[in-house]
Amino acid sequence: MENTIAPRPLARMRAMVECAMLIAAFMVLSRIKFIHMPQGGDLTPCAGLPLLLIGYRRGLKWSCISAVAATLLEFLLDGFYAPPAGTVLAFVACLLLDYFLANFAVVSAAGINHFLRRRTVLTVGISVLVSQLLHFLCVFLSGFLLWGSYAPEGMGAVLYSFNYNASYCVPESLLTAVVAVALFKTAPQLFHRQ
Repeated sequence: MENTIAPRPLARMRAMVECAMLIAAFMVLSRIKFIHMPQGGDLTPCAGLPLLLIGYRRGLKWSCISAVAATLLEFLLDGFYAPPAGTVLAFVACLLLDYFLANFAVVSAAGINHFLRRRTVLTVGISVLVSQLLHFLCVFLSGFLLWGSYAPEGMGAVLYSFNYNASYCVPESLLTAVVAVALFKTAPQLFHRQ
């Protein structure tokens, strides 16, 4: 019997299924919270790692599509709480910085590794840390631009945003980098481009 499914659609279907499974892993890991911050932000067990794996395995196009899908799923499952934005522009900026751009920053490791070509323990560790730094910058900008009113008396919005967001982003970044490097050492095929 002849195979009636063309290889190209089969490869696309495989990529969609793989991305859906990794998005599901992201959603499950993001529900496990070691620390939940009062104005948003959580310390999770490497929730961003499945999105990073999409980037490593499928490239920037699939990882960006997956980041949008994961963000929309977060809205659907968690609900959306309007930020203390005084204007429509501030509201849109908060949506972009805290949700969409923050998830896009996580998958930026795919683009970083595309330029590096060769994947080693060092390049995986560095790309994960850079992507986590970009994620931190997104939530930090949102913190001092939009959430600065929550700063304690006598503390500036910039310092407040830095301290608040670093309190959960730094441990999450280090944990994600360590787990990604350990995973790369034990199963490097998970990081190979498909």
